[in-house]
Amino acid sequence: MKKSSVIKGTIILTIAALITRTLGFANRIYLSHLIGAEGMGLFQLVFPIYMISYTICCSGIFTAVSKLIAEEKAKHNHANLKRIVRLSTTISLLLAIIIMVLIATNSDLIARRLLNEPRTGLAIKLMAFSMPFTAIVSCIKAYFYGLKYPTVPAITQVLEQITRIAIIYFLSAMFIPMGLTYACAMAVIGMIGGEIISLLIAGAAYKWNQNPKTAKRPERRRIIIKKIGAIAIPITSNRLITTLLVSIETILIPTQLQVSGLSHSDALGTYGILTGMALPLIMFPTVFTNSISLMLLPTVSAASASKNKRMINFTTSKTMKFTILIGIISTFLFLSFGKTLGVMVYNEAYVGVLLTILAWICPFIYLQTTLGSILNGLNKQLIVFRNNVIGLTIRIAFIFLLIPLYGLKGYLWGFLCSFMIVALLNIIHLIRITSINFQIGDWIIKPIIVCLGSVSTIQLINHYFTIPFSVFSTTLINIGLFMVLLIPLLLLTGTIKISEIMFVFKGKKSPKP
Repeated sequence: MKKSSVIKGTIILTIAALITRTLGFANRIYLSHLIGAEGMGLFQLVFPIYMISYTICCSGIFTAVSKLIAEEKAKHNHANLKRIVRLSTTISLLLAIIIMVLIATNSDLIARRLLNEPRTGLAIKLMAFSMPFTAIVSCIKAYFYGLKYPTVPAITQVLEQITRIAIIYFLSAMFIPMGLTYACAMAVIGMIGGEIISLLIAGAAYKWNQNPKTAKRPERRRIIIKKIGAIAIPITSNRLITTLLVSIETILIPTQLQVSGLSHSDALGTYGILTGMALPLIMFPTVFTNSISLMLLPTVSAASASKNKRMINFTTSKTMKFTILIGIISTFLFLSFGKTLGVMVYNEAYVGVLLTILAWICPFIYLQTTLGSILNGLNKQLIVFRNNVIGLTIRIAFIFLLIPLYGLKGYLWGFLCSFMIVALLNIIHLIRITSINFQIGDWIIKPIIVCLGSVSTIQLINHYFTIPFSVFSTTLINIGLFMVLLIPLLLLTGTIKISEIMFVFKGKKSPKP
């Protein structure tokens, strides 16, 4: 490989994700001010239904398309590429239409009986109509990820988020006075508008993208459908089980919070603060790790198809190293500045309290995504499924047993415990499958020492020097200073090497088989 397509693709996706996530935060902040914590909780309750629908229609097929496109491209078999996309899109769209009809006709029943919240009925019905658009866009994005052309998905992400914000802004004056039912529906309408724009952009890019002409004829449709099914059905089945468990988890949290003594409104508000405010901040650094994950699956799949073990080991070790590094840095950032960030971003002190508790989870929750992508690329979907089920089972057990006794803190303990166990299980399996050497000193101890040194320096500066700015400005300056101190210390300690930075920005040759 002349240059690392993983690195180039990751940079493109990271820039887009930073823009998208920033816009998303602006949207969440605006929305939280409009509808409050209870409204955010109501909106978050709709997502389990969306995720179940997405899993059935898109999840496994997305992975299948990305993987098959990468493998066919690695074999220079361009004749199959567009046929793979067309057949997968047809299958996904048919599933989406079925799901749309089922959910739209039963939305009120789902809201009352399943979510125990009748006010979500309208939002669920509207959400159902987004599924056909989502299904088509998902297949087209998977095609470009498989080709390692992440620019198109990156552009669609940004435009989709801008569209959501614009729709909510223009509809808010009409919908907010009508109550939380319509406020929640307004947010879903924004989602639908974003999906439509995403489809228009991705569809146009797909139409203009031309693969090299070849004398080869594409494989028969029956053969390609079997290939898609062989990958998609196990993944969809596995992810559907995990998504159902996540949905159970989501629905149980407000219910068990009421058992602990909170009113219905307070329980929904607490749930909204956790899932709609605190967790999105904790997950902000995943703009880097998610970008890596999206590019990893086709890269590892192609390396696996060509039996390039050195490339697999190289990609796995670098990914693990940088994911752990991002996680440790994030932990120290949220521990040091979490309380202030909660007030700054959402004007909600309890968000800051949750951030300092959730800070410890960062390395483990970030690792789950990236290591899961590597294992999927190596055809170890069953391992990913099993480990995820173990983690979800732990969280559900904590919800049942500890929330009634300790409130939300009981769930947060289970949250940390589950992601820690899943990350460790994924690492153990990857070490067994590949030949990577887990370097505790360079990957864990050195980053912790560097972060401790940076935070201690900032505390000394703040102790001896008074900064004549507002709390908002002071926090931003301290975070900026933390990053300024961090980078040279990472280089001086050898945690990050100059050669690795050169690899990122100049794309040095990656290992050959």
